[in-house]
Amino acid sequence: MNNKVIFLICMLFIVAFFFACTESGSVVSGGDGNSSSSGQGNGSDNSFGQTGAYAALPNNKNSDKVQEMYNQWISTYYITYENDPAMEGLLPPLDAPGTARIKATFNNYNDGSRTCSEAIGYGMILTALMEDWDKFNKLLAYSKLWRYSINGVQTALMRWNMRSFASSEGGSATDADIDILSSLVIAYKKSGNQDYLNEALAIGASIYDYEVDISSRLVLPAANNERMGNGSLFNISYISLPALKMMADYDRSGRDWATVLESNLSYMERVQTNGDGLWPDWSGPSGNPANPDNGSSDCLPNNSTCSIRSHEAYYKEAPRIPWRIAWYYHWYGDSRAKAMLDKGMAFLQGKSVATSQDVRNFYSYTGGLQGTIAGGAMAWTSLCALGMGNAANQAWLNSCNERMVGFYNPVVTSYYPASLQIIYAMLFNGRFD
Repeated sequence: MNNKVIFLICMLFIVAFFFACTESGSVVSGGDGNSSSSGQGNGSDNSFGQTGAYAALPNNKNSDKVQEMYNQWISTYYITYENDPAMEGLLPPLDAPGTARIKATFNNYNDGSRTCSEAIGYGMILTALMEDWDKFNKLLAYSKLWRYSINGVQTALMRWNMRSFASSEGGSATDADIDILSSLVIAYKKSGNQDYLNEALAIGASIYDYEVDISSRLVLPAANNERMGNGSLFNISYISLPALKMMADYDRSGRDWATVLESNLSYMERVQTNGDGLWPDWSGPSGNPANPDNGSSDCLPNNSTCSIRSHEAYYKEAPRIPWRIAWYYHWYGDSRAKAMLDKGMAFLQGKSVATSQDVRNFYSYTGGLQGTIAGGAMAWTSLCALGMGNAANQAWLNSCNERMVGFYNPVVTSYYPASLQIIYAMLFNGRFD
């Protein structure tokens, strides 16, 4: 056998080996099809950024109804710069063509002239799920108008209170920043547009640097120079486990998102275990209810002695928690998330809640006091999601979904419950798949 033949045989062996490695994923950097040269991408881990469909879902899904709900939500709350009547008489208005906002009601602003960053987060999640890219991009552009500096450093965090397109007040609200981040990763996964992932990573860097407690690694309600309760107050409804997992998957900057995810997941478990199965609106480092002292802790309805206030109950803030846990379980199949859902469902069953109509308007953290009237949309839609941990809850999920998509009447003054209802409807009807 001459040298040329030996050389050709060796080359054929090398080429065959290369293609075998490529097919197994040990040579190609995986997941999103992009290289990791800019600090993004997955290196050699083919599980990078992957999600599944683990949660139990109703088998009476109705995509047409969800589309109708989305159209109603958009027509009620979405407004472009060019068409916004709230701009009339504002001096000087911001020059912001090609942007759009979501009308929100809060702090007695009920005429639709105000926008909060939370509403932008919801709008971006909904438009990303529906792949409505024109509206999504206009909301993204609006969010970027209101990014601000902290101690002279420009961040990717958004101010929380906007007067139409004219001015803004206050600092950050972490729930909004984390939802905007999530929407961008959803958009990236659906479109493959790297720019969306780059925006998400920039927001993630600011969240990590300014909205995560340095010692506990817990998510703070606001940037750390605006801490409520001197940094010792937490709002579990602001903790988006899916967003933290997204950053653990996608961020290659060296920030330790895995520890942040573990710390916040453990905290959510601890708070639920300390109580009777649900979570309070606000809590402290010990995992027990804590008063935010910001005017948001109300005397609960039907509680004339005010013996329990809303920060000690599943009331206004907490209805976002089951969405975040169920979404996390649905995408990543984490058994700890499933256990929290199952424990919450057991709590409801212990309160003789057999249908969504049995859900009360609040439940105290220890279960010793509950509302005496039927809960509004944000109560029953949120607690419906606790059933997503177990296929044995199929009848519950079906009944919940029938009601969830059966009646929807968004108006400007019901922005918050109407937004939660459509978010849960999208989760129930497969838009998060």
